[in-house]
Amino acid sequence: MNVLGLNFGHDGAVALLQNGIITRSLSRERINRVKRAMTIDTEHIDMVLNDAGIKVSDIDFIALTATQNYSLVHNNPDILEIIPEPHPGCSAFSSITEILKTTNSTIGFGNDMLKSLYDDTSPSSFHRQLFPEYTRRPRESLRSVGYPNSSVTIPIWSEKLGLDAIAQKNFIDLITNDTVRMGFHVPYTVKLHGRKIPAYAVQHHACHAASSFYLSGFNEAAVLTHDGARATSGVNNGMIYFGSENKLWPLIPNNLRLVHLYEATGQRLGFDLHGAAGKLMGLAPYGSPRFFDRAFVGNHFDMIENGIKSNDISWFEHCMKVAATKTKYGAGWSKPLDLMSPLVVDIASSTQKLFEETILAAVETTHKVFLNMKKPMSNLCYAGGVALNCPTNSRIYRESAFENMYIPADCDDSGLAAGSALFLYHNIFDNPVSTISKPKRGVGSYPYLGGCFSGENVETAIAKFSGQISTQKAGDWDRQAAKDIADNKVIAWFEKHSEIGPRALGHRSLIANPSFEANWERVNDLKKREKWRPFAPAVLKDEVSKFFRGAPLDSPYMLYTAQVVTHKLPAITHVDGSARIQTVGPEVGDFYNMLCHVRDLTGIGVVLNTSFNGPGEPIMERPEEALQFLVTSDLEVLYMDGYRITKV
Repeated sequence: MNVLGLNFGHDGAVALLQNGIITRSLSRERINRVKRAMTIDTEHIDMVLNDAGIKVSDIDFIALTATQNYSLVHNNPDILEIIPEPHPGCSAFSSITEILKTTNSTIGFGNDMLKSLYDDTSPSSFHRQLFPEYTRRPRESLRSVGYPNSSVTIPIWSEKLGLDAIAQKNFIDLITNDTVRMGFHVPYTVKLHGRKIPAYAVQHHACHAASSFYLSGFNEAAVLTHDGARATSGVNNGMIYFGSENKLWPLIPNNLRLVHLYEATGQRLGFDLHGAAGKLMGLAPYGSPRFFDRAFVGNHFDMIENGIKSNDISWFEHCMKVAATKTKYGAGWSKPLDLMSPLVVDIASSTQKLFEETILAAVETTHKVFLNMKKPMSNLCYAGGVALNCPTNSRIYRESAFENMYIPADCDDSGLAAGSALFLYHNIFDNPVSTISKPKRGVGSYPYLGGCFSGENVETAIAKFSGQISTQKAGDWDRQAAKDIADNKVIAWFEKHSEIGPRALGHRSLIANPSFEANWERVNDLKKREKWRPFAPAVLKDEVSKFFRGAPLDSPYMLYTAQVVTHKLPAITHVDGSARIQTVGPEVGDFYNMLCHVRDLTGIGVVLNTSFNGPGEPIMERPEEALQFLVTSDLEVLYMDGYRITKV
């Protein structure tokens, strides 16, 4: 069975599931070069199908999803048409209709995104940033179809429950309740290249849950999801689920509003919404959590109980009120804002601590939910934008009652396309998660599921830069790259399939020697970003315990923060002694071989690894983009598909 997954929200993506295995996943931002781009292009779909060697006639089903409150906006309606009606082949239509009647539920639909794009009275510049193509298209050339923004509901989900109250409830009746489990999808029809294909729109957080649980390898797990929805509570903010074999049982909304608070605080500190969360996380170690107040720990209803009406506004007002009583902050707020001022770094640090304590409380609640059902759970699956916060993930790993934890590489919304396909295949169509279908890491497989460019593609790109570059074909390119790194050159590494998710994992990376402290500033200058921004290490998996502690020894997706236990790695050691590690094994490909050669030459199997991109850009996808970066920047060497390339 071939299932095509389409995410029309921000971090738009196309994924392909073939007989239970995700074989392709490509983010739209990598194609149109707009960070966190929304919606889907038909060209984007064609690229994925062509790379997989299949045709539209080979697609059995399509899974649709989007960001909360987004509609399904698509271009070129002559090729792609989304019809909000069930296909005759959608056998689940009658069941979902009965489910809605049985539970007295109605399906609401997201906002019309075309209004956000074209209506001058709309305040949403954010959506226009994510789809700048609208300026080159008349409104009538686009189509907008409603995306189901809600799901089946049951009375307990409408109760105003704080985290402790959730922990005291017993949801045992829900883990055999197919009426609720099957209430998170709506049948549609998609007409693609003239063929009508049965489709299902899958609820946002159900996709997050599926993207984690079905890739975890666990037969059973607690599943926790959360991201930056603007709603105060309910299923669109995040859920607690029970994953068992091929089924996902929704238990209760967690009613968190944490990601919204975190991103809003980053914006108030002057960061663009696109990068606010990541930059705030990097800034936090420069300060102290002097504004932390446990009254803000909890979900929306906990804060209401504590007299806090609007968590993000109230939090910032609280920080400023406390700051006004401290002489160390001087005049306080000033424009332009000094990001390294004591006030700003202490707000960042305090917000990070609030984030960590709240998530730890939510994880504890999740664990208690299963104890209360007399189903103690040792496995936790975790997804949504919240799971990109590495210090928090490490604290869950060290401090929570769960023994095992899984976070997918694309835990942000770029993983929704894959999650929708997995949810459809396993939870709706009842296909088992077999040993064969469980993902294996490696080149051309998870997490390297993006674009792959042949030698012919690379040679064509090189020819376009004739006279500007010097190329050397090298069979031992991994060994030569290691020599350049040992000689303290900054190199770019471009290998086969690109990685999924927002982190560079060794196939589209800028690499430097971590033993030279000056490389911290040097690489920040190369990327034209703030000098205080930290860098991550890639480390050979069998050597991680020599250099790092406090994080899983298997951390392949750069989602955990460890403490550095050596003074030999100053370029990747943050001011608090931490580092966001990526562990590397043979399955990663020639990047692993290069790291082994670095160890042979330097005695240290660690490199500084950061994303191969310029300021405000997505990670590189095509050979032409990598070459353009080389000739227009201070980059010294580009390694690509066996070539060593330098400027003339």
